[in-house]
Amino acid sequence: MSEATRRRDSMGGSFIIDDKGTILGFDQMMENLTGWPAMDVVGQSKEIRLDPGGARGPGLTSVSLFDGDLRTGGSREQRSLVFNCRDGGRMEIEIVAEPLSGPGRRTIIRTLRVLSTTAESSGQAGDGRDPLTLLPDTDRFKRQLATHFDIAARTGKPFALIHLDIDHLREFNDRHGRAAGDDVLRRMTGILRVAIGNEDHVCRLGDDDFVVLLPGAGRGEARRAASGIRTTVAGYRFIENEQAKITVSLGAASFPADAESDSMLMTRAREALDEARSMGRNRVWCYLRRPRVPLEVPVYFDGAESQLVGYTRDLSPSGIFVQTSMPIEIGMRCAFAFPLPGSDRKVHVIGRVVRSVPTDTSNDSSEVRIPGMGVEFERFGGPVDRTSIAEYLHRHEGETLRPENGVFSV
Repeated sequence: MSEATRRRDSMGGSFIIDDKGTILGFDQMMENLTGWPAMDVVGQSKEIRLDPGGARGPGLTSVSLFDGDLRTGGSREQRSLVFNCRDGGRMEIEIVAEPLSGPGRRTIIRTLRVLSTTAESSGQAGDGRDPLTLLPDTDRFKRQLATHFDIAARTGKPFALIHLDIDHLREFNDRHGRAAGDDVLRRMTGILRVAIGNEDHVCRLGDDDFVVLLPGAGRGEARRAASGIRTTVAGYRFIENEQAKITVSLGAASFPADAESDSMLMTRAREALDEARSMGRNRVWCYLRRPRVPLEVPVYFDGAESQLVGYTRDLSPSGIFVQTSMPIEIGMRCAFAFPLPGSDRKVHVIGRVVRSVPTDTSNDSSEVRIPGMGVEFERFGGPVDRTSIAEYLHRHEGETLRPENGVFSV
């Protein structure tokens, strides 16, 4: 069992501490999680005194079990706590501290989940590793990518890749300083270590870009992994005592569904990431092999009034993106009608809103974000409506030199 698996299986561990900071109880899951035996912890303060041989005693060295204190003020409190593990690594864990009833002021600490780790890396900077994060550098990562892709191609097993970008890191550095930005990168590395469980499957490509290898994972597993990373980052406090929110955008692609080579897999993941960024960031997007063509025609609510909804930006066999300053709520099903070039009749569909891009009210003019909504077709008015869309797409593909495949637009 790997160290990452062992620690994940240890979630739910707990320990008891009194108001003087003495550790009164330390269960086996906490032993597994931190590597500290209960006999080295209970009956003393969080400062674990060790002799040079590592045994508990009056010795010459002292290690703090965790950073900060656990005074709760008599009420239940949920927050993060950084533990110093026996192997020299550090682990940030989400915990719940709750006062116990009965004599004495005692608090039980229950662990909920690991947020990030800064475990001692097996390598050193310059040994094929990034000097800041100690993750594999680009050259080493590309060799690993080629190896895992070759295995997937020979065995027929799926293989996925996630490309991650920290949103607006440059602006963060301008406000808080480069040192704070470097700390964000190190903490992001810790989050990815926990999420993936193997630091050799994570690479820092550039200033704010990371790539993750997922051997054996298909599109669904890649989406779930990326969504978990996005959620963890969005809720993580990167700077103490400040509401400095950090988010990430992620693009995923998989073999054999999306690419026939390792370089194409990287390209597809990057294209999916670009789509996630263009839709407002802080989201996950998966590359899908579906044709998409640009199209600008009016879209109406299908009814007697024929009220204008907006204008299409693109069309695929499964949906449209409608440019509008007032997107409809995600999950809403609506009847729409829109014309196709070269036809004197409207296409009638029932579609579900699957994504929404609000109007950008910020002052940042560095990127253009098109407000609107992605609509996924669920039902056509009749066979002629489906056929009309398919024939238009086929005709458009035959008349242009654009690539057959694109990023799924809805």
